[in-house]
Amino acid sequence: MKSIVQFFRTGKWVKVQTKVPFIVAGIVSTGWFLIRVIPKPQRAAYPCMRAAAPVMSSFILWCLSVAGMLTTWRKAKASFLRSRYVYGGLFGLTFVLFGIIFLIQNSHKLSAMMVNSAVTPNAPIGTAKGIFPGRVVWVYNPEAAKWNGTGFYWAVGSNPQDQYNKSFTAGLNTLTGGNSDAESWNNLFKWFNATHNRIGKGYQTGDKIAIKINMNNSDASSANAGNVANANPQSCVACVQSLVNAGIPQAEIWIGDPSRAVTDNVYTALRTAFPDIHVVDYFGNNGRETTTTILNVFPNNDVYPNQSACFYNARYIVNMPLLKGHEGQAITFGSKNFYGINGLKPVWYNNDGKHPGLSALTNYMTNSNFGGKTILWVMDAMYPTRDVGGTPDKKWIEAPFNGRPASSFIMSLDGVAEESVSLDFFNQHYPDVITNNGGMSNAEGYMIAAAQANVGVHEHWNNNVDRKYSKNLRPQIVNGIELVDITVVNTGLNQPTNDRANNEVTFYRTPNGYLHFSIPDVMVMAKLKINLFSMSGKSLMSKVIDSCVSAVYVGNLPSGIYLYRLSYRNKEFCGKIEVSK
Repeated sequence: MKSIVQFFRTGKWVKVQTKVPFIVAGIVSTGWFLIRVIPKPQRAAYPCMRAAAPVMSSFILWCLSVAGMLTTWRKAKASFLRSRYVYGGLFGLTFVLFGIIFLIQNSHKLSAMMVNSAVTPNAPIGTAKGIFPGRVVWVYNPEAAKWNGTGFYWAVGSNPQDQYNKSFTAGLNTLTGGNSDAESWNNLFKWFNATHNRIGKGYQTGDKIAIKINMNNSDASSANAGNVANANPQSCVACVQSLVNAGIPQAEIWIGDPSRAVTDNVYTALRTAFPDIHVVDYFGNNGRETTTTILNVFPNNDVYPNQSACFYNARYIVNMPLLKGHEGQAITFGSKNFYGINGLKPVWYNNDGKHPGLSALTNYMTNSNFGGKTILWVMDAMYPTRDVGGTPDKKWIEAPFNGRPASSFIMSLDGVAEESVSLDFFNQHYPDVITNNGGMSNAEGYMIAAAQANVGVHEHWNNNVDRKYSKNLRPQIVNGIELVDITVVNTGLNQPTNDRANNEVTFYRTPNGYLHFSIPDVMVMAKLKINLFSMSGKSLMSKVIDSCVSAVYVGNLPSGIYLYRLSYRNKEFCGKIEVSK
């Protein structure tokens, strides 16, 4: 502003308050856009072109505003010297308008636009992490969360625990390439340790695991949970059950929220299933445990620089937030979930105004004691919530939910990628929350900064219907998100329904990608529907064919054991099959 005043007084340009990186980026973006798009206009739709467009347009507006200010100032000055006051006033007004444009397009605004260019679909930034880098698994199981609005959303009758367990295991297997909780966690521990200077080591005796859940709406000891959005008991049990299935001693597992109360519904579910785990909260009574605080391990001015001891002493952290909104920040996801281990008091206004801004949220992702220790990111989207203290949403309208609860886990080994996919789901269903709380740039700012710090990859999907990310569209790329969607189908096919099915239906695969089968005589000359599932219940294929064909194309289906269902009129033949090349 000072330079504009000096310009107005002297008629000479004293100083342009902009940043060299912006000018360079503007010139490069404009040149790149013109070189690529002029010869071939359809390239304007390419992700790189869409990312360059806002920088280019802002740079051009900035240049025009500078030129306009110079021209109109000279015209206004000359008009006043010639006593042409009307013209001088009009030129002066135009100068002011160009000045406003200049201020809007200043370097800070442009820097924000450049940083937030990842709002453009399929324009990833950062470095993908994981056994399968950038992979995010969305597990949808319509039989898990079934609350219809009556009673408590977390009630056992509306949330079959076995379905939650099945969903968690299916997601973990897909993230790690395992076939069971034990194999998947072993793969995960070895991958994580290899990135933390413990190459070749899996879980070691004495290694502690701390699971951070979100009990944000419980600031009183043993509070009645009610129907406000807190951690789901069944989701908590599913996570611990998976670890216990993998052989992790209960005594080495800590789960809770050190800044809030773990309510009775969550505590009872955990303690009943796992009597030897540690359930931690702020108050530490009625069977819960409290924790001390390690000082000055998180250098940031927004929040207390401390960390709860059970998380500080843990070798591994599992971050398990809720898919819900938040005033001011628009969302409260995995990064914000770490706020609860900074050594807070349970009533938020007693914390000296300490609340995480962009820098703290980014540091949560990058700090070695927070995001750096996080081995698994699990977004609990069983019952998403529009507001931080609201009632969970009992239905999402579009497919595959079709008016039922979201009933989903969103899981990844890449924390930035998990946050990104969760944000896309949230923005699809609650865009007004994003709009009313600073817009997308406010919501995703910490994700962009964390991606730029190379702790993960950030991008947005192509649209709300296809939900495709870069690696879904171009599997050969190195960085980018790959969203793997699993619909857990409860087929009842864990065991063959009868011997006849296995005896009379046989399968084999040929190198050309076809699955051939022989069928009972009763099925000949009939329409057949064939469904194929993984052992975890993921639907792999559903096709209607003529029995005379006796083959169906399955592509590059790996060799292994699968579940099948052959439907013929009102009859079904179900069982397990071993597919080999």
